[in-house]
Amino acid sequence: MAMRRLIIAVIFLLGGLAAPFPAHAEPGDEAVDFVNKFGARAIEALTAPNLTDQELVSRFRTLFEDGFDVAYIARSSLGRFWPRASEQERSEFVPLFEDYVVQIYAIQFREYSGEKFDARSARALPGGGFAVLSDVVRPDGPTTKMEWSVYPVDGKQKIRDIKIEGVSMITTYRDQFANTILQSNGALTGLMDALKQKTAQLAAEASG
Repeated sequence: MAMRRLIIAVIFLLGGLAAPFPAHAEPGDEAVDFVNKFGARAIEALTAPNLTDQELVSRFRTLFEDGFDVAYIARSSLGRFWPRASEQERSEFVPLFEDYVVQIYAIQFREYSGEKFDARSARALPGGGFAVLSDVVRPDGPTTKMEWSVYPVDGKQKIRDIKIEGVSMITTYRDQFANTILQSNGALTGLMDALKQKTAQLAAEASG
Protein backbone atom coordinates (compact mmCIF):
# COMPACT_ATOMS: atom_id res chain seq x y z
CA MET A 1 0.00 0.00 0.00
CA ALA A 2 2.80 2.45 0.89
CA MET A 3 4.60 1.83 -2.41
CA ARG A 4 1.36 2.31 -4.30
CA ARG A 5 0.83 5.67 -2.61
CA LEU A 6 4.39 6.72 -3.48
CA ILE A 7 3.82 5.85 -7.13
CA ILE A 8 0.71 8.02 -7.11
CA ALA A 9 2.69 10.82 -5.44
CA VAL A 10 5.27 10.96 -8.19
CA ILE A 11 2.53 10.86 -10.81
CA PHE A 12 0.88 13.85 -9.12
CA LEU A 13 4.15 15.76 -8.92
CA LEU A 14 5.05 15.16 -12.54
CA GLY A 15 1.55 16.13 -13.59
CA GLY A 16 1.31 19.09 -11.24
CA LEU A 17 -0.28 22.39 -12.20
CA ALA A 18 1.50 25.53 -11.04
CA ALA A 19 -0.14 27.70 -8.42
CA PRO A 20 0.28 31.49 -8.71
CA PHE A 21 2.87 33.19 -6.51
CA PRO A 22 2.05 36.14 -4.30
CA ALA A 23 3.42 39.49 -5.43
CA HIS A 24 6.13 39.53 -2.70
CA ALA A 25 8.84 36.89 -2.56
CA GLU A 26 9.25 34.63 0.47
CA PRO A 27 12.36 32.58 1.39
CA GLY A 28 10.87 29.30 0.12
CA ASP A 29 9.41 30.66 -3.12
CA GLU A 30 12.31 29.36 -5.21
CA ALA A 31 11.63 25.80 -4.03
CA VAL A 32 7.89 26.13 -4.68
CA ASP A 33 8.61 27.58 -8.10
CA PHE A 34 10.92 24.68 -8.87
CA VAL A 35 8.27 22.08 -8.01
CA ASN A 36 5.63 23.83 -10.10
CA LYS A 37 7.86 24.38 -13.14
CA PHE A 38 9.22 20.85 -12.99
CA GLY A 39 5.68 19.53 -12.95
CA ALA A 40 4.71 21.61 -15.98
CA ARG A 41 7.77 20.43 -17.88
CA ALA A 42 7.11 16.80 -16.98
CA ILE A 43 3.44 16.76 -17.93
CA GLU A 44 4.35 18.11 -21.35
CA ALA A 45 7.04 15.46 -21.87
CA LEU A 46 5.22 12.45 -20.45
CA THR A 47 1.73 12.95 -21.85
CA ALA A 48 2.77 13.45 -25.47
CA PRO A 49 0.54 11.40 -27.79
CA ASN A 50 1.53 7.94 -29.00
CA LEU A 51 4.50 7.44 -26.70
CA THR A 52 5.70 3.86 -26.54
CA ASP A 53 6.55 2.37 -23.15
CA GLN A 54 10.25 2.56 -24.00
CA GLU A 55 9.96 6.24 -24.93
CA LEU A 56 8.07 6.91 -21.72
CA VAL A 57 10.77 5.20 -19.68
CA SER A 58 13.50 7.18 -21.43
CA ARG A 59 11.76 10.51 -20.86
CA PHE A 60 10.99 9.67 -17.25
CA ARG A 61 14.64 8.79 -16.63
CA THR A 62 15.76 12.17 -17.96
CA LEU A 63 13.29 13.97 -15.71
CA PHE A 64 14.16 11.81 -12.69
CA GLU A 65 17.87 12.51 -13.06
CA ASP A 66 17.25 16.22 -13.55
CA GLY A 67 14.71 16.77 -10.78
CA PHE A 68 15.72 14.33 -8.04
CA ASP A 69 18.92 13.91 -6.03
CA VAL A 70 19.24 10.29 -7.07
CA ALA A 71 22.55 9.58 -5.30
CA TYR A 72 21.25 10.98 -2.01
CA ILE A 73 17.98 9.03 -2.20
CA ALA A 74 19.79 5.80 -3.08
CA ARG A 75 22.29 6.26 -0.25
CA SER A 76 19.60 7.17 2.28
CA SER A 77 17.39 4.26 1.24
CA LEU A 78 20.04 1.84 2.51
CA GLY A 79 20.18 3.48 5.94
CA ARG A 80 22.56 1.67 8.24
CA PHE A 81 23.64 -0.68 5.46
CA TRP A 82 25.27 2.08 3.38
CA PRO A 83 28.31 2.51 5.68
CA ARG A 84 28.80 -1.27 5.64
CA ALA A 85 28.79 -1.47 1.83
CA SER A 86 32.06 -1.70 -0.07
CA GLU A 87 33.02 0.98 -2.58
CA GLN A 88 32.21 -1.43 -5.39
CA GLU A 89 28.79 -2.21 -3.92
CA ARG A 90 28.06 1.50 -3.55
CA SER A 91 29.07 2.29 -7.12
CA GLU A 92 26.88 -0.54 -8.39
CA PHE A 93 23.90 0.17 -6.16
CA VAL A 94 23.21 3.81 -7.12
CA PRO A 95 22.61 3.21 -10.87
CA LEU A 96 20.77 -0.02 -10.04
CA PHE A 97 18.49 1.90 -7.68
CA GLU A 98 17.84 4.45 -10.41
CA ASP A 99 16.97 1.75 -12.96
CA TYR A 100 14.60 0.14 -10.47
CA VAL A 101 12.78 3.38 -9.62
CA VAL A 102 12.51 4.49 -13.24
CA GLN A 103 11.04 1.18 -14.37
CA ILE A 104 8.49 1.19 -11.53
CA TYR A 105 7.28 4.77 -11.88
CA ALA A 106 7.49 5.47 -15.61
CA ILE A 107 4.72 3.21 -16.88
CA GLN A 108 2.55 4.05 -13.89
CA PHE A 109 2.44 7.60 -15.19
CA ARG A 110 -0.16 6.46 -17.71
CA GLU A 111 -2.56 6.43 -14.76
CA TYR A 112 -2.43 10.22 -14.48
CA SER A 113 -5.95 11.53 -15.04
CA GLY A 114 -5.87 15.26 -14.43
CA GLU A 115 -5.70 15.45 -10.64
CA LYS A 116 -5.12 19.00 -9.39
CA PHE A 117 -1.85 19.73 -7.64
CA ASP A 118 -1.51 22.90 -5.54
CA ALA A 119 1.92 23.78 -4.12
CA ARG A 120 0.90 26.24 -1.41
CA SER A 121 3.92 27.21 0.66
CA ALA A 122 7.32 26.15 1.97
CA ARG A 123 9.08 25.94 5.32
CA ALA A 124 12.81 25.82 5.97
CA LEU A 125 14.59 22.51 6.57
CA PRO A 126 18.00 21.93 8.17
CA GLY A 127 20.89 22.17 5.74
CA GLY A 128 19.44 24.89 3.53
CA GLY A 129 16.49 23.00 2.07
CA PHE A 130 12.75 23.65 2.04
CA ALA A 131 9.71 21.46 2.55
CA VAL A 132 7.22 22.40 -0.16
CA LEU A 133 3.71 21.83 1.16
CA SER A 134 0.99 20.82 -1.27
CA ASP A 135 -2.46 19.37 -1.67
CA VAL A 136 -3.57 16.87 -4.30
CA VAL A 137 -7.26 17.09 -5.11
CA ARG A 138 -8.89 14.10 -6.79
CA PRO A 139 -12.16 14.51 -8.68
CA ASP A 140 -13.68 11.55 -6.85
CA GLY A 141 -11.77 11.39 -3.58
CA PRO A 142 -10.40 13.25 -0.57
CA THR A 143 -7.57 15.77 -0.64
CA THR A 144 -4.13 14.31 0.08
CA LYS A 145 -1.46 16.37 1.81
CA MET A 146 2.07 16.01 0.45
CA GLU A 147 5.45 17.44 1.28
CA TRP A 148 8.44 17.67 -1.08
CA SER A 149 11.93 18.08 0.40
CA VAL A 150 13.88 20.33 -1.97
CA TYR A 151 17.59 21.13 -1.58
CA PRO A 152 20.18 22.99 -3.63
CA VAL A 153 22.61 20.45 -5.13
CA ASP A 154 25.50 21.63 -7.29
CA GLY A 155 23.69 24.87 -8.03
CA LYS A 156 20.36 23.23 -8.94
CA GLN A 157 17.18 22.52 -7.00
CA LYS A 158 16.65 18.79 -6.39
CA ILE A 159 13.94 16.74 -4.69
CA ARG A 160 15.34 14.53 -1.92
CA ASP A 161 12.19 13.08 -0.40
CA ILE A 162 8.42 12.95 -0.73
CA LYS A 163 6.05 12.56 2.20
CA ILE A 164 2.42 11.56 1.76
CA GLU A 165 0.34 12.31 4.85
CA GLY A 166 3.63 12.16 6.77
CA VAL A 167 4.90 8.89 5.23
CA SER A 168 8.38 9.32 3.73
CA MET A 169 9.48 7.81 0.41
CA ILE A 170 12.98 7.25 1.78
CA THR A 171 11.69 5.61 4.96
CA THR A 172 9.45 3.32 2.89
CA TYR A 173 12.37 2.22 0.72
CA ARG A 174 14.65 1.88 3.75
CA ASP A 175 12.23 -0.47 5.51
CA GLN A 176 11.60 -2.49 2.35
CA PHE A 177 15.29 -2.81 1.50
CA ALA A 178 16.34 -3.60 5.07
CA ASN A 179 13.86 -6.47 5.16
CA THR A 180 15.28 -7.92 1.94
CA ILE A 181 18.88 -7.55 3.15
CA LEU A 182 18.12 -9.21 6.48
CA GLN A 183 16.44 -12.09 4.66
CA SER A 184 19.75 -12.46 2.78
CA ASN A 185 21.76 -12.79 6.02
CA GLY A 186 22.74 -9.14 5.96
CA ALA A 187 24.26 -9.25 2.49
CA LEU A 188 23.66 -6.26 0.24
CA THR A 189 24.09 -8.55 -2.75
CA GLY A 190 20.75 -10.16 -1.87
CA LEU A 191 18.97 -6.84 -2.31
CA MET A 192 20.90 -6.00 -5.47
CA ASP A 193 20.02 -9.36 -7.03
CA ALA A 194 16.35 -8.80 -6.19
CA LEU A 195 16.39 -5.31 -7.71
CA LYS A 196 18.12 -6.58 -10.85
CA GLN A 197 15.51 -9.30 -11.26
CA LYS A 198 12.57 -6.95 -10.77
CA THR A 199 14.07 -4.28 -13.04
CA ALA A 200 14.74 -6.80 -15.80
CA GLN A 201 11.17 -8.09 -15.52
CA LEU A 202 9.70 -4.59 -15.80
CA ALA A 203 11.99 -3.70 -18.71
CA ALA A 204 10.95 -6.83 -20.56
CA GLU A 205 7.29 -6.01 -20.04
CA ALA A 206 7.86 -2.46 -21.32
CA SER A 207 9.66 -3.66 -24.44
CA GLY A 208 7.13 -6.41 -25.12
